Order: sequence, then C-alpha cells, then structure tokens
Amino acid sequence: NDYPINKDNQILHKLAVKNIARIFTNHKGYHSLPLYINIMSNIILRANLPFEKGLPSAYGITTFNHPMNETNNMLSTEFILQGSDVVISIFIIVAMSFVPASFTLFLVYERATKLKHIQYINGLFPLIYWLTNFVWDLLNYLLPATCVIVILRLFNVPAYVEGENFLAVISLFLMYGWSIIPVMYPFSFRFSEPSNAYIFLIVINLFSGITCIYTSFFLEIFALGSPSTSTLSIITRTVKKIFKIFPNYCLGRGLIDIAYNDYYNSFYKKTGLNDRIRTPFIWDITVSNLVSMAICGFVFWILTLLLEYRFFYSPTIPDALPFSHLDEDEDVAKIRRQILNKTINDNILIMSNLSKCYRTRKHKKLIAVNNLCMGIRSGECFGLCGVNGAGKTTTFRMLIGDLYPTAGYAHIHGFDSMKERREVFKYIGYCPQFDALFDELTPVEHMLLMARLRGIYWHNEDQHVYQLLKRLDLCEYLNIPVGKLSLGNRRKLSTAMALVGDPSVVFLDEPTSGMDPSSRRFLWNVIRRLVKEGKSIILTSHSMEECEVLCSSIAIMVNGCFRCLGSTQHLKNRFGDGYTIKIRLKSSLNSTLDQTILDCFSTNFILKERHINILQYEIAEIHVSLKDIFSKLENLLINERITDYSVAQNTLDNVFVNFVRDQYDTSQQTRETSRRRQEHFNDILDDTFDDGSFVAIKSRRNNNNNTNDRQQMIDYIELEC
Repeated sequence: NDYPINKDNQILHKLAVKNIARIFTNHKGYHSLPLYINIMSNIILRANLPFEKGLPSAYGITTFNHPMNETNNMLSTEFILQGSDVVISIFIIVAMSFVPASFTLFLVYERATKLKHIQYINGLFPLIYWLTNFVWDLLNYLLPATCVIVILRLFNVPAYVEGENFLAVISLFLMYGWSIIPVMYPFSFRFSEPSNAYIFLIVINLFSGITCIYTSFFLEIFALGSPSTSTLSIITRTVKKIFKIFPNYCLGRGLIDIAYNDYYNSFYKKTGLNDRIRTPFIWDITVSNLVSMAICGFVFWILTLLLEYRFFYSPTIPDALPFSHLDEDEDVAKIRRQILNKTINDNILIMSNLSKCYRTRKHKKLIAVNNLCMGIRSGECFGLCGVNGAGKTTTFRMLIGDLYPTAGYAHIHGFDSMKERREVFKYIGYCPQFDALFDELTPVEHMLLMARLRGIYWHNEDQHVYQLLKRLDLCEYLNIPVGKLSLGNRRKLSTAMALVGDPSVVFLDEPTSGMDPSSRRFLWNVIRRLVKEGKSIILTSHSMEECEVLCSSIAIMVNGCFRCLGSTQHLKNRFGDGYTIKIRLKSSLNSTLDQTILDCFSTNFILKERHINILQYEIAEIHVSLKDIFSKLENLLINERITDYSVAQNTLDNVFVNFVRDQYDTSQQTRETSRRRQEHFNDILDDTFDDGSFVAIKSRRNNNNNTNDRQQMIDYIELEC
C-alpha cells in the first residue's frame, strides 16, 4: 500500500530477466515437463500480447501428446536388424557363388576324357546334351536356393519376407538360376582340369558379385548431393548399367535395393507419408535386374551352342606346309598316288592330304599332322605307331570328328568326318587313350547308357549288353562301380563301349596300355576276332609287338608324316635286314679305336648311336656270317679294347627306333624330357644287353679265363621267345 501499482510494475520490469526462464519439475510425473513448458509458453505469449487484442486468456498454445510405441532398446534393435539385412545379401552372394561353379566339374571331365564325344558318337545330339545338363543343374540349384529362402522365412527377416518383398526375392533367385548356369557353360570349353575350372569360376563369381556391388555402393555415396548432370553422377549410372551384365551383381544388388526400399517404406508409414510407399516391382529396384538376368541367360545359351557347333572356328591355314615328296618313302608315295588318283574304290576309310596346323602363343606355326594319305579296307587292322608328339592322337581326333583338319579330308563310308559327322557316327566306335568312364556307375549302366543312345530297341538292349560284357570277360563285375575296377578291366570296358551298336569301323587308341600280359593277350584275341568278322580296326600303340601280332598294315609316324607304310613282314624285309651290335668300351672312344673297330668289319658297318662308352652299330648285310662277327668281336675283347658286346638280329622294334630317332621336339621342355629319357635308356643299356631276336652276350672274363671258356661263350646263342 506504500507504493502505487503503476510504480510497482516499473520496478518489476526492471528486476525481471526477459530472456531466461527456469522451471522446476518432478520427473516422476511423466507429463509434468511438457505441461509446465506449455504453461510457460502461454505466459510468454499472453504477456506479450498488445492491449488492442483484448482479453489475453482468449489466446493460447495447445500441446498434444503422441507417445512412441518403441522403447530405446527396441529402436536400437531395429536399427541393428536393418543394417544386418544388407550384410545378409552379401553372404547370400558368397554362398551362391560356389553352387553354379560346381556345375562345370562334370562338363570339363566329360570333355577332357572324350566321354562327351563318345556320347555324340553313340547318337546323342549336342542340343539334347546341353538341355539335359541345364535341367539337371537347375534342379540342383533350386535345392540350395530354396534353403536360403526358407531360412529367410523362418527367421522372419522383414526386409525380405514381408508382403511383395518375398515375391521379389523369389523372382530374383529364379532368374539368377536361369542366367548364371548358362554363364558357366562356355568356360567348360577352356579347361581340361575340372578343379582348375571350379576354382577359377568361384573367383570370377565372387569378384563380379561382391566387388561390383561395393563399387556401385561407394559411387552412390560419393555422388550424394551432386547434381544429376555432374560427371560423378553420370559415371555412377553408367557403371551400374555395365555391372548388370553379371548375374551375381544383379542378385546381390536386387536384394540390397529391396532392403533399402523396405527401410524407406517403414519410415513413410510411421510419418504418415503413405503416398511415397513404393512396391519392389519397379524398374529401379528389381525389374531392371530381372530383365538383365533374363537377357544374360539367353545370350550365354546362344554362345554355348555356337561354341559347341564351332561357329567361331577358323582353321589355321599355313602359307606352305614344309613337305617334300622327294623325301617320301616309296610305299607311302605309292599309296598317296592311289588315293589322289582315286584308283582304289574298296576303301571304307580314306585320308587325303589330311593336315593339322596349330598356332603357338608366340604365333608360330606348329604342324602336327602333315599331308597324310591312307586307305583302309573292310576287315583290315591298321596300326598307327609313333612316339609321343608324332601326331597319332591328332590324327585320331580328326578321323572321329573331334577336331577340324586344317587341310585335306577324311571320309568314312563316303561321308566327310567333319561336315557329315552325324552320318559318320553311325559307322564308328571309339575307345579313347584314357578311360572315359564314370567312377560311380557300374559296367552294366555304362553299356545300357551307350546302347540307349545308339537307339537299340529296349527289348534287345539287355541281350546286346550282356553279350558284349561276356565277350570282354566282364560278367563277374557287372554291378561293381567302375571306380573299384582294375585298370585292365577298365580298358576292357572302354573297348566294350566302343563295340556297342556293332560299328563297322572301330578306333582303339592304345587299348592295352596299363594291362598285364594275360589281359593284353586276351584283348588281342578279341581284336583278332573282330577283324575276322569283317570290322576295320584302327589302333595306335607304342608296342611294336602288339602291332606285329594284330595289324595287317602299319604306318610309323614321325613329325606328323608317314615315314614307312606296309605290312609287318614287308617292313622287316625292307628295313630290318642285318644285325645290331652294341659294344661297351673300356675307355672313351678315340679316332684310333674307332678306326680299329671299323677295319674289322665291312663298309656297311654303320655307327647308329653313341653314348659315353656305349656304341651301337648296324650291319645292313643279312648274308654276313655270324661266325665272322663273333670272331672279330672276340678279337677286340681279347685285346682288351672292349669289355662287353651283344649281337642281335634287327627286328620291327629296331625299325621303329631308327625312324623315330628323327622325331624333333617342339619346345624346350620336350627336349629336356627327351634328353632325360634318353639318358635313362642308355643307363639301362649299361646294365642289360639282351634285346633283339638273336641275342649273344659276351662279358670280359678275369685274366685267368682260358680260350676254351671264351669259345664256349661264343657258341652260346639264345633265341629270345
């Protein structure tokens, strides 16, 4: 009462703090803080209203309470789960990278072992082969893909299983299977080892999936806030389009985009922006990835078939083959003239100037087969002999339609082996050099597979298969997996598979390799019976004994050419006259000793080979007396000029060795291997002097040996069986 009211207002205005207000609340009252803030806000509002506004209580601020459903713990858990959805998609890509890569294991195995070509020979069409492989691979792919989808459903990952997201995920997995399997197929043509193809494709799948996803993800982060016309934004969009050629990227990126779209949709639902919610089936999320995978699968399907039918094959035609008819053997030249002039009409297999030329990595020309001419009649067994690298297998591959010739042609029953393969396959059977078998299948299952591919009537196939298995002495192994059979029985089964359908021409590539002597002779008898039945047999072998037993005519290949051609007896008569003498010197050879040895024999005494103190001579005159040879060698032994010697009649093996000595090597590795093999061979000769048909062995005796002992050794001549 001491001060007027208007004066009190002035004092209060001076004492009041205008910019700071403090409210004390009880935190146990959950709504006290917003209530007091609202009261304070209304006080400030009403205190600052102008007088002309009227009654201040008519104005006020209303506060509404909208509580959040989730607690802090729930919010943090949801954030973690949302982040894990992206990680899940990365792990899915890692897992799915292994599955399609495994589909090439059998493809590479079948191609490398010639099992695929054997199926083609027996009547399988390439298109059917790839379609059946695709169906089987797709069924195998659906199993792990279904497991992934079921796991996502069981653990209720919302980004992938809620609403339309689940259908989008299923669509991505199905289209991924359609696209990734054909992508793997072309790589099977580039590998000969299944494990190498498997590892390589796993790396490619992981790289194209994870690396491309992270690259596009980081580019998008860097491009945030940049105008759509900026260089970085353009690069980002271009890179994402390029990466869509990889199915692994499309699957992983599609899953990530579905997860991100689900995050945005959840936010829009909470904030009431329902008009911004997007379905996953739009172009930017899944549709573009689905379309890319669909196109990719179709393109690689076409590419696989083009590779199978050798659409991209272009023969390596050399400017001029280094071939001279002047150096050609007269028998080979005679056959060449007959083939080129077509004077022989009863041949069921004809090779005319058949050639194959390769290009090395250094773009050098490598001629594997050079102008071969040959005709084979019905009921004839033809042997193709030569060392590794001579061109035998390459010739075989061209004859059975597995390899395009660079020049020339091969006709079987009048059909071209490459241009009319389907017709040629009706008449031929093929046993590859290495067993083309499935270890898990039994001999009966192998034979039934080939019989059904041949088109043998189902009511006759069991009888036909059993007769062949009985013929090859495999009846006791009918239901044993091939992986448990011995090497000899596996070779028998490979031969039996070549006889399915009763072909008129049978190709046997080293059919007795790895066999014991008993099994080898058994198979020889089988082959001889086939020849008597009128079948034409073409075989390759390293064993001249085998060729001598089986073949009615033999050709020895050296550097891709026929060096000699004819029957075994004809080759013996032409090239096998005389004797081979091996001498071991007491010391290394010198000019004096060399002249001494040459003076002891006639002018036809020729040095064929020398290694340290081992000499090999050849006497070309068959009428030379063995007594004279042994007497002269014994004189050298008595004079202590030599320590050992052997005398052997020239055989077909000697003819073979003399010809293949001219075989040249095409690489440093091959030369080194040949050098080591030759050294090993000569080391064996140091210990044994017993090869040939006529063998005489003489060793230097101790000084106390008398002349009678020497004469007894001279008289000892053993005929090798």
